[in-house]
Parts: sequence; structure tokens; C-alpha cells
Amino acid sequence: MSRIALIIQLLLIINLSFSQNTDKEVVRKIFDNVLTSNEAYNNLEYLCKNAPGRLLGSEESIIAVNFMKDYFEKLGADTVFLQEFSTPAWKCNSTEVSILVDGKEIQLRADALGPSPSTQGKGLFADVIEVQGLEELKALDRVGIQGKIVFYNRPVDMKIVSTFRVYGSAIDQRYYGPRVAAEMGASGVLVRSVGTRIDTFPHTGSTGFKDIKIPCAAISTVDANILSKALKDNNALQVKMIIDAEDIEEITTYNLIADIRGNEFSDEYIVVGGHIDSWFNSPGAHDDGIGCVQSADVMRIFKELGIENKRSIRVILFMDEELYQSGGNAYADYSDANNVNNYLALEADAGGFTPEGFTVDASDSVVGIISGYQSLLEPYGIHYIKKGGSGVDIGPLKKFGVPLMGYRTDSQRYMDLHHSAYDTFDKVHIRELQLGSGNMAAIIYLIDKYGL
Repeated sequence: MSRIALIIQLLLIINLSFSQNTDKEVVRKIFDNVLTSNEAYNNLEYLCKNAPGRLLGSEESIIAVNFMKDYFEKLGADTVFLQEFSTPAWKCNSTEVSILVDGKEIQLRADALGPSPSTQGKGLFADVIEVQGLEELKALDRVGIQGKIVFYNRPVDMKIVSTFRVYGSAIDQRYYGPRVAAEMGASGVLVRSVGTRIDTFPHTGSTGFKDIKIPCAAISTVDANILSKALKDNNALQVKMIIDAEDIEEITTYNLIADIRGNEFSDEYIVVGGHIDSWFNSPGAHDDGIGCVQSADVMRIFKELGIENKRSIRVILFMDEELYQSGGNAYADYSDANNVNNYLALEADAGGFTPEGFTVDASDSVVGIISGYQSLLEPYGIHYIKKGGSGVDIGPLKKFGVPLMGYRTDSQRYMDLHHSAYDTFDKVHIRELQLGSGNMAAIIYLIDKYGL
């Protein structure tokens, strides 16, 4: 090796070492800041207490959007605006489910699935058929199903370690179950809540109707066991369902967008966000108020520490991840129509528990670049950065070739509260929340600094 080449190599090593030390210092400052801040925590408390049940089209969803809009403006974002779009909506006013046992009416704790239709007249009274899944129902004689209520009672598979996969082991009953039952002539559907606890909280969610819609609701796991036992004792048992709900043909609603402008590549946007809506029965603390306040906290961290971002950082609080996923599609359409250059998008929608890692939906080369930052973040709980999924709201950007990321946490408690009234502010630990904000800010700082 020539003397000049050796000098160049040594200078590169020194420069790399200097950069790594500088990055460690910046990352440390990010966590020093975030672990002594309670702004995101306070913002989440406001959302849960003043705007619970933030389903698309509700007054609470607009209260939440306006509150966070004011926050971004006070924070000094360069741009804050409401991205308006139109979409169908659905509203649930009430759900009642009961059984008659020994002359007594026993209420079952239930919440309608979206977008269930209302029951007619004084409600639906019908015999019940219990099945353990879609295939068992499809194997039955259609004549025996006509006019009856189908009760899907297959529990989740608790032997699976990842609770998102536990959820996946029974979600087909909730999403496709009402459609299949309707096509076979059933008059209504009850679904065992998809969750990891035996408790009295019904877990709602969306269902994929096609041409025929019938009343449908989720009942708590405790009540599913009560109903199943009652059916074993009396197979002629009838269930009473009363659902008051309505389809809304079209509403105007909004994604909330806030930017801090980049000083070098201002037309390239690093997107970070979560969904501001929550189900009608839930304060939506972990799903996904926490992802929204963490994303907003990324902006606060950059502003307070004076981190000079090359690219514009865009925080998006998406509307309607839960029911029709219209907000994510609306932003993708907006980006396409306005030639928005989304450089990368990161979504936080896995609860606000202890951080575990990031998953990256991108080319192997991009995954390789981003995974190189793991060592800098490992002291703060990031144990992996690997190829994987991202999030529902940013998913529509994939068709434009945008690299996508998902922030991941320890999921073991998530399905205890998912889509239920149990998802309350008191289930959030401030340090777990803040570690998430810090790791999201740190990975964005590194990606912005070095590029992809």
C-alpha cells in the first residue's frame, strides 16, 4: 500500500470513529431529553379522557384532531394542515345481547362489530348454533342455519409466543365469519372476543361484509364461556340481540399533517405517524393514541434539541385505520396528486410497551443500511432491526416504492386490551412510552443524516 493510500485510509477510519462518537452523543442527548419529558404522556392523557371512542366520523375524533393541531402549532412546526377527504362512516349507539336461562334474562357483555346493521323492531330473537370456525360452519346443512344466530367460539391459540400471531389464529372468525354466516342464511352472528385474557371486556373490530349484512357482535371471553355452557345444557336456547347502529353514506374528515422543513433536501419527506381514531368502545390508549403522541414527540425532540434535519420530517396522525383504512389511502392519493416525495415512512401502531425493535419493508440494501444502526440503539432497548412489515396506514405508499418501517414493542399485554374498554390511560407506563419516542427520533435522525 502506498503512503498516500495509507494516509487516506487512516483519515477515513478517524472520520468514521468521530462520526460514531458524535452519533452516540446525539442519541444520548435524545434520550436524556425524552426520559425527563412528560409532554407526550400528558397529551395521551388528554386524548383518552377528553376524546375516548374516536371512531371515524365521531365528535371525539374531531376533538382529538383539533387538540393535536393546536399542539403542533404551539410547538412551532413549519407547516400544520388538515388533509381533507371524504369517506363512508358507521356509528354504533348501543349493543345488547342476552340469553334466557331458567326464566331469567342474563345479559352478555357485547359490542357490535363494525359496520354491523341495526336489528329491526324490538330486536332479534333466534336459536343459536355454536361452531369452532368457518370450515365447521361451511360443512353444515344450510337449511339448519336459516334464521339462526351463528356463534363462533374458537379460542385463540395461546401456545403461540407472538401475541400478534395469537390474534391471527382466530381473527378469521371475526372478519370473515359474519359474511359466511350471512351467505348461508343466518340472521345474526356472535363472535368470541379475540384476545389473550379470560375477562368481561368485549373486543370489537371490523368485519368484511360483501353483499348481505346481518347484525353481529363480539362478546367477552367470560360471556362466550357462559353462552357455550348454557347451550350444552339447553340446545334450544335463544339469544336476544338489539343493536342500534347506522351506516353513513359519506362524511368529510381529516388526516392531521405537521412538518419541520429540511435544510438541504426539503422536498424529501421522512414520514412518522400513527392513527388518531379508536373504536367506539375504547379510550384508545395503546391503540393508537400512544403512536400519535410518540410521533408528535419526535418533532418536539428535534425542535428542543435543535437537531438540524436535512430532509423534512412529516408527522401524520391518520384518521380511520380501524374501520375502512380510508386515511392511509387518502394520503397516498394526496401524495400521488401532488408529487410528494415520501423518502421513508415509519408507523407506530404496536402499543406503547417496552421497545424491542424495528421492522423494515424495503429492499435488502435499504434493510442493510438501517440495520447498521442497531448497535447505537441497543442500549435503549432495540434488539433487532430486520426485514418485516410496517403498518396499515403507510402501507398504500408501498406501491410508490417508499421504504416502510414499523416500530415494535413487547406485545405480550397488547391483545389483553386491543379494541376494548380495557385500553385505558392507566395501562400506559411513562418510561415505556418515552423510550419509544426516543428510539423513533433516534432512528429518524440517523436515516436523515446518512440517507438510504
